[in-house]
Amino acid sequence: MRFIPPNLRLIARLLFVALMLQSCSSARVLSESAGIKGVDLSPKKEALTDAQLQQWFMADPARDSVAGISLDRVKGQLKPKKTKPVVVAIVDSGVDLDHEGFSGKFWNNEDEIAANGIDDDNNGFIDDILGYNFLGESYYEQMEYVRMLARGVGSKDELERAENIHSKEIVKAQENKSQYKRLYELAKTAIDSLGADLNKPTIDLSDLEQYTPSSAFMAQQKAVLSQLFVYVDESDGLLKELESGLAYFSERYDYNLNLNLNAREVVGDDPYTLNETAYGNANPSIRNEDESHGTHVAGIISTIAPFAELMILRTVPAGDEYDKDVALAIRYAVDNGANIINCSFGKSFSPKAEWVWEAIAYANEKGVLIVHAAGNDGKNLDDTTTRNFPDDHQGKQEEFVSNFVSVGALTPSLDQGLVADFSNYGASNVDLFAPGDQIYSFMPNNGYEFQGGTSMAAPVVSAVAAWLKTYFPKKSAAEIKQILLDSSIRLPLDVIVPGTQGFKPFKDLSKTGGIVNLYNALIYAQQH
Repeated sequence: MRFIPPNLRLIARLLFVALMLQSCSSARVLSESAGIKGVDLSPKKEALTDAQLQQWFMADPARDSVAGISLDRVKGQLKPKKTKPVVVAIVDSGVDLDHEGFSGKFWNNEDEIAANGIDDDNNGFIDDILGYNFLGESYYEQMEYVRMLARGVGSKDELERAENIHSKEIVKAQENKSQYKRLYELAKTAIDSLGADLNKPTIDLSDLEQYTPSSAFMAQQKAVLSQLFVYVDESDGLLKELESGLAYFSERYDYNLNLNLNAREVVGDDPYTLNETAYGNANPSIRNEDESHGTHVAGIISTIAPFAELMILRTVPAGDEYDKDVALAIRYAVDNGANIINCSFGKSFSPKAEWVWEAIAYANEKGVLIVHAAGNDGKNLDDTTTRNFPDDHQGKQEEFVSNFVSVGALTPSLDQGLVADFSNYGASNVDLFAPGDQIYSFMPNNGYEFQGGTSMAAPVVSAVAAWLKTYFPKKSAAEIKQILLDSSIRLPLDVIVPGTQGFKPFKDLSKTGGIVNLYNALIYAQQH
């Protein structure tokens, strides 16, 4: 799943809580017997500090007036209890295995001997100690609809829709690539010129306001930078944002939308033959520092549920994932002991969707929970013309499994802007919402950064599910899903509907009309 971080969206502008809990006796892990029943819907009057913004997704709605999961509240009341290990498989891009935050956090395949070139545990994968890499040494990939056009595969209607999308997106990507390149060049010239005149390596808005141009050229450079500083008022930050935009649209044009790209060639398999599984390798780490998505996702899970063992399955390239890789990754996770599978990816076309549905059904049979990002198109997934594969309904009204959770994204704000403007939604096809905008987590090379997307909301739910599984190991995947849904906080609030200027009650944007909450989930689990 490719997403535009919040900072890139900014630069692009240039061109009641009602939770009913019944009392049943069970193992108690929290001292209180009732969940959060009252949330002050008055939005936080003051802006979040940097420290608060880094932690908001773990904060408490009632105490902190943000849409967090109440992790801190849980830690303050948690009773000592012997817990069982829980394994969370991360089906994503590669993960920076050397990041300081992951020390001691990875799942370890104890039946495999590292780097001996032998499949010691006879699971079909050689030297798979931490997980597996289904992408080999590839990184960039086409969108699925581009691959379908290049191969001429799909129904007439599908190919017509693919062609219509591609013809629009390729023009948009080329134009935006050129515009960002031009903006970057203008900004760089202005910053270098003014920096030399001011004898300062970096320039901020106050420097610019106090600067008196020494020539007509310098006056022009000040005017250029004044316009750009309306959005980011510091030179290093401005260049970083413009570089990010240029990189994004260059990747879109040069790789994702390129009909002539054959990135799979380096992997060496036929991605449209499911029984050809001898491909990839045992190293699920990143291939370059731009491959950051999996690290960020894994960091969220590790931060919220530090006891979880992370199984890394490198499956999602810089482009659309292959159905074959996703199906095999899900099966690998199930067969090798994963309790929860986080899937922070999605696409609108899926020529071999049945392979993935069969893998999801297999996970359902084995009692493994799958948490999936709802997507970042700002669309209603109940609309039959909008799909975000994989799903649990196969294009029908009824769900075919009980282990699949679809997650939309929230901002920190307990007001009309609660739902992230990019998030997909759906009263039938999105189960609940979770924090997903401005989420602070790990980045390659021991870095940390804010990113946003339903890709960030899904691991929040996976981490909450991990808490439930480790404290209540006898709960099935279907039971954990139901606990997540039933314990979610329901807000009597009208919100802006993503992709529109209109308003709807928050309860109408998902099946539960709720936001995930760890505190409530643990109380609900111990009572049922």
